[in-house]
Amino acid sequence: MRVDQLWRYPVKSVGGEPLTVAGVGASGIDGDRRIAVRDERDEVTWAGALPALMRVRAVTVGSGVAELILPDGERFRSDAPDAGGRLSTAVGADVTLVEHGPHRPEGALHVMTTTTLRTLASALPDSAVDVSRFRPNLVLDEVPDDGATGYPEHGWIGRVMAIGTLRLRFTEPCDRCVMITKETPTVPHDRAVLRWVARELGNALGVYAAVEAPGQVGVGDRARWLD
Repeated sequence: MRVDQLWRYPVKSVGGEPLTVAGVGASGIDGDRRIAVRDERDEVTWAGALPALMRVRAVTVGSGVAELILPDGERFRSDAPDAGGRLSTAVGADVTLVEHGPHRPEGALHVMTTTTLRTLASALPDSAVDVSRFRPNLVLDEVPDDGATGYPEHGWIGRVMAIGTLRLRFTEPCDRCVMITKETPTVPHDRAVLRWVARELGNALGVYAAVEAPGQVGVGDRARWLD
């Protein structure tokens, strides 16, 4: 098994950035989802309520600071005085950008496999199956499908994996919501994806992992089981 993709999402519910290497601590990839979007009710919102957020991307430019990239290519920093106003115009709602707390430890990393993505694409030939729909942090390739299910990570709950010095314990399936139907810069809106996942997979796709030992991980790194 090896690391095929690494992703960080600097702003919660906003598109993320591919990485070649990342530090991973108890709350996940450094800088992941440390900024959130707050709505006019003064509550943290999400793309289920504001689908236009999924058409925006963000890249990290400093500790706790991201650059947001709008669909038309306009860019601005999350700490700019007019950041909230510019994002509000882009998503059609009154929003601001705020600091966001770390992940709960049991769900520090969201992990998927290329096997699962290929299986889903085969099952939904009329849908665009792209990693941006599902927002994993870590995508693993060359993964044995021991149960021949097409979704090998669904059998990993309770197991422990090492990637270099990083040690992960898989804790629970990733329960899916309407976010996987939303338009992103690379896929269109598609309700069929969630309908299929709910009907055929009990609404679960991918798994969450807790970080038992922190470390650095890079694309191409080998992964191995410790149990």
